[in-house]
Amino acid sequence: MCESMDFAVMRGDRRQNLLCDLLIADGHRAQLLPEPEKWNRENLFPPGAFLVTAKATGRLRQAALEQGFRLLEYGSLPGFKEENGAITAEGALQVAMRHRLRTLKDSDMLVIGYGGIGRPLAALLKAIGAASVTVAVRREEQLWILKGEGYRPLLSRDLEDQAGEYDVIFNTAPELLLDGPVLEQLRPGALIVDLASKPGGVDWEQAKALNLKAVHALALPGQLTPMSGALAIRNAIYQLCKEEHYAE
Repeated sequence: MCESMDFAVMRGDRRQNLLCDLLIADGHRAQLLPEPEKWNRENLFPPGAFLVTAKATGRLRQAALEQGFRLLEYGSLPGFKEENGAITAEGALQVAMRHRLRTLKDSDMLVIGYGGIGRPLAALLKAIGAASVTVAVRREEQLWILKGEGYRPLLSRDLEDQAGEYDVIFNTAPELLLDGPVLEQLRPGALIVDLASKPGGVDWEQAKALNLKAVHALALPGQLTPMSGALAIRNAIYQLCKEEHYAE
């Protein structure tokens, strides 16, 4: 990106702070912004600047229009989702190791969901030598794919029957799949790492009542590897800028 540009970055976690540093190092101008209600319009970049956010709310979209910002929403970009998923998967292993008294190697693993996070997570677990890696999915046509890639396939609706076979369960599905009947089957000492957005996929009250170790691990790139997260965002917004340039 040779042309110097103005980037207004919506405030979030450490990734956004580091993103501004990266953009400035690349020769651009960058500033962090709070929610629109707190904008000081006298200090904002002039119309034409890019407003950077993962996903814009209706209020933010309207404020951007009023200010004359060009909106860059990177959250749904396929390249970003893939890169962010891989970063999150690595962070999930860190979370599990922090809460386990034993190594992940030679343990029985379950990954619920095989999307942007579940796919790289299952690959990492297999690479570190997990005793077994089972992947639970909703659709039957996915079972053959999983088997061909070296995983034990499982349908989500059968979780209750097999939940007691795993040492660590990673959930990436944004639905309540680890409910009371499933949680009651877990083996002693099992760990749940829920990576799904709030409210997650765990019956938290039941998990507490059963004295289960369950962790809701959100925004791991921002918490554990913010520079990698910031680089992923930078790559995404440069791609969006390039696409906008060619579209003009």
